[in-house]
Amino acid sequence: MSPSRPIPEEYDYIICGGGTSGCVIAARLASQTKASVLLLEAGRDAGTAPDVLVPGKYVHQLSADLEGLWQLPTVPQKELLDREIVFLRGRQLGGSSAVNYMALARGPAADYDEWARLTGDDQWSWKNILPTMKQLEAFRPERPKGFEEYASPEMSNHGSSGPLKVGFGDEMSPGVETFFKACREIGIPVCPDNNSGNPVGVGLAQFNNGGGIRWYAANGYLSTNARNEMPRLTILTNTSTDKIVFEGAKAVGVIAFDHHSNSSSEYRCRKEIIVCQGTFGSPQLLMLSGVGPKEHLSSMGISCVLDNKNVGQNMLDHSILTIEYRVDDRILAHNQIFENLELLSQADAQYAKDKTGPHNVFGTSGSVAFPKISRLFESPEFDHLDEATQRFMLEPSRPSAEIWLGSGPAAFLNGKPDESYITHELLLQNNLSKGHVSLESADPRVLPRVDPHFLEHPFDKRIAIETVREAVAIGKASAYSSTIRHMVHGPMGDSDENILDFIRANLGQGYHSLGTCKMGPASDENIVVDQQFRVVGLKGLRVADLSVCPILTCNHTQINAYLIGEKCAEALICKVDGIDGAHL
Repeated sequence: MSPSRPIPEEYDYIICGGGTSGCVIAARLASQTKASVLLLEAGRDAGTAPDVLVPGKYVHQLSADLEGLWQLPTVPQKELLDREIVFLRGRQLGGSSAVNYMALARGPAADYDEWARLTGDDQWSWKNILPTMKQLEAFRPERPKGFEEYASPEMSNHGSSGPLKVGFGDEMSPGVETFFKACREIGIPVCPDNNSGNPVGVGLAQFNNGGGIRWYAANGYLSTNARNEMPRLTILTNTSTDKIVFEGAKAVGVIAFDHHSNSSSEYRCRKEIIVCQGTFGSPQLLMLSGVGPKEHLSSMGISCVLDNKNVGQNMLDHSILTIEYRVDDRILAHNQIFENLELLSQADAQYAKDKTGPHNVFGTSGSVAFPKISRLFESPEFDHLDEATQRFMLEPSRPSAEIWLGSGPAAFLNGKPDESYITHELLLQNNLSKGHVSLESADPRVLPRVDPHFLEHPFDKRIAIETVREAVAIGKASAYSSTIRHMVHGPMGDSDENILDFIRANLGQGYHSLGTCKMGPASDENIVVDQQFRVVGLKGLRVADLSVCPILTCNHTQINAYLIGEKCAEALICKVDGIDGAHL
């Protein structure tokens, strides 16, 4: 985007990355202070790809809209038959909130209490973070008819005037009731509000959608109308941040690259630079700028500004598997819509008319189970964990896994678009394997090297095996007897070896990577930033995105990205106002 007004060369604040957290910080600073703010985003502007707003096209988008995505291949994963996994992330204003599943899943209260414990900062405890969660929402309490038992939130836990419209899916796919019955049949309880702080059970998820469109960081915080009321905010899209400029230990500016003109510019900063380039981009930018492990930087020919061995380390992620079934063709699935031109044309026309119909159904609009799997805690792998980790895993509100009902096949393709399929999507929680991000080159145009070390911790294998068993049990429940014809994608047997063979061949990334610029107290030798997002050992530089998370939360981590953006903005605004931001 080229601003209609001249571009200054100096700003009070420069935000590197217009993803979820970056949009929040930019909007809050520009609307609540008199500071000048520059927001730099490597990808496109919001609104240039209207399909982003169409809820039912979220899966199609991840395969067809490559312009709006970062595609980061991993190194071969030794526990996954040396497969390379491609990590997809949003490359546009709004970041991954523009391309995700739209589930606004807070996760268990215990996770935020653990976050507070790990950072030594009570602002991250559930009781203190809940007001910020409510501040995000314009919650719509309307519930799909007939599903009230699975969607009965306490309104005191939700907000009503925030920038993101949040609520339940407007339309349900056929078969949702069967999934609920099958989950209950195998002993999973009902969860009336999985955003209450205890998500364990089966129920309807809540989404950031409303009026038939996706609500995300760009249109929620930086809509055209909002920008018109922020004259001190400059947004440059298609503009990468290549390097942070230092004078001694103080960050004073950035070198930015305009992809349209193929030219570089330097922008100076009077106050602070905030890095919001995500779990992969933020450590990469720090290292390109000389902040990171000295030996690694030296091997790339980069002068070291600050030696910090933790930059790029401590990466955690969920991981994904799918179990897929051929079902009764009366259950219309998304694969039929997108592969049948007549059905697609009808869906397009209906959505254009009033934003209803198949394009307003995503997945099955929110049928999800968060089971607590007792078999995990009876395993030798669990017995070998330290006592603190065991206690945390056993906490009653922490689910062992997440299982969604999806519409259409995900991995199984047979060239028969008229046939109907459903998918049980398994998001593996509580993974303990730690990965890392490093530089592949000193050239900022070269993607970083990503190694998640999937399944290298023994407990992660046990989590995956027992989650697959749980999903298979759901599919075998008598509730599904008249719906499911047969499994088309799943394990060949029930032994650990059979299931692990299936896992090794099919496990994928969970889209929830975090931790590579870990937050913590000064006493933690593994940190990159302190509790106020300040890069330890430097001045005028903060990191605020999922890379700072000290814990892999049992949720969909976009909520963390919003919370981090809000909390960092609070800290900066308090500083502007001369208030001590140490305990917001």
